[in-house]
Amino acid sequence: MAGSTHDSAAFRIQSALDLRMAVAHVGRMPALAQYSAVDLSMLATVVAELGSNILKYAGQGHIRIQPVHSGYLHGVDIVAEDAGPGIADVDQAMEEHYSSSGTLGLGLSGVRRMVSEFHIASAPGQGCRVQTRKWLGQSAHTMALAKAALRPSPTPLPTVSVPASGPSPKLTFDLAELNRPCYPQYLCGDSTVVQQVPDGLLLACIDASGHGKRAHAVAEPLANLVRTANSTQPDQLLQRMHQYCIGTVGAAAAVAFVHAVRGELLFAGVGNIRIRCVGTTPWAGISRDGVLGERFPSPHVQRFPLQADDVVLLYSDGIRETISSQMLRRTRLGTAQQIAEHMLREGSKATDDASCIVLKCRR
Repeated sequence: MAGSTHDSAAFRIQSALDLRMAVAHVGRMPALAQYSAVDLSMLATVVAELGSNILKYAGQGHIRIQPVHSGYLHGVDIVAEDAGPGIADVDQAMEEHYSSSGTLGLGLSGVRRMVSEFHIASAPGQGCRVQTRKWLGQSAHTMALAKAALRPSPTPLPTVSVPASGPSPKLTFDLAELNRPCYPQYLCGDSTVVQQVPDGLLLACIDASGHGKRAHAVAEPLANLVRTANSTQPDQLLQRMHQYCIGTVGAAAAVAFVHAVRGELLFAGVGNIRIRCVGTTPWAGISRDGVLGERFPSPHVQRFPLQADDVVLLYSDGIRETISSQMLRRTRLGTAQQIAEHMLREGSKATDDASCIVLKCRR
């Protein structure tokens, strides 16, 4: 170790032993004693990944760990620097599964997913500097914002035909929503919203990171935030959810607004939430890579025209991505509730929370 103080530590990384000492020191830093074992494990993983890259590509370098504070937010900066050959194409190096050394190449892209802020500076012959920041622990500020926005949830819509508002609606809907916790948990880290609003329906699917009580404590407030936000704009709602999630375990989420009069669906998502339309024109929306509270990309709002007999499926990654069209064709003649039950029964993963919303359009 190159040096340390009560609040920070710096490590010279020249061997695997140096790296093991740096990783082990994360859990012993007095300034990090307030954080949970999960948080400390994530920080240690970031140090391990960045240190491995130093040894693999440069042979030696330095890593610095420094607690940071901003208002009510508390976190940790981890900076890795080396004087190695540098990276010729930073964008390519950040791609999943890319590696110039023949390994899996998950290091830098994996680090970017685990931290709140990520910046890399490198060029051929100029070494490499990776700066990361991880916000940790729920902040009093974001909790206060969330509580101010939360009011008693309205009565959920029944899973029957729901006519849209307006003088002459184009479409009506049969809908259902289901959530199942990962065994043996009894609280679900997924949450769904099906909300009747002027001109149509507001839908949201939320998957908080992890399982059980801790994930549930994030997913449910996010669902209430959507219900009480007085907005139908998917990008705005995702931004508000991201602000709430700063300092929490984070979440993936997607929001869809279904305009019954125009027969149009607006959708935006961040993380592993999927949406598909099965009908006259098959369609699959795209959620942007990121984690609410950690990395928030600019939401991409997509529009899709809906017709009678279309079936919209919005679901978390607890349901297999490869859910087959054959399965959907077998169940499409059923009710929305029957389709949702079939998706969870036949398509869900036993190792994850699972949730889905099914919307059948009709005149």
